[in-house]
Amino acid sequence: MTIYWERCSICGKYESTRQCVMFPDIMTCIHCCVACINRDRCPKPVWIVEVKHRKLVVPKRPVEDIKKKVMEELFSKLGADK
Repeated sequence: MTIYWERCSICGKYESTRQCVMFPDIMTCIHCCVACINRDRCPKPVWIVEVKHRKLVVPKRPVEDIKKKVMEELFSKLGADK
């Protein structure tokens, strides 16, 4: 796979660029496309940023088992005092 680095028409940096949909004579990098003031009016932005959230998975211990274990400990301590 070959990536060609071209000069962004807006900021002038040599990065991966794509042709703007609203202004066909402009080649834009991802930074300039995301920061563009016309982005809310753009029908199809050439650079799309998507944020994916990862959910934290915590293994849960069954509450009933914990309650049962605590109750057994308490009853064993009560029975040991006699």
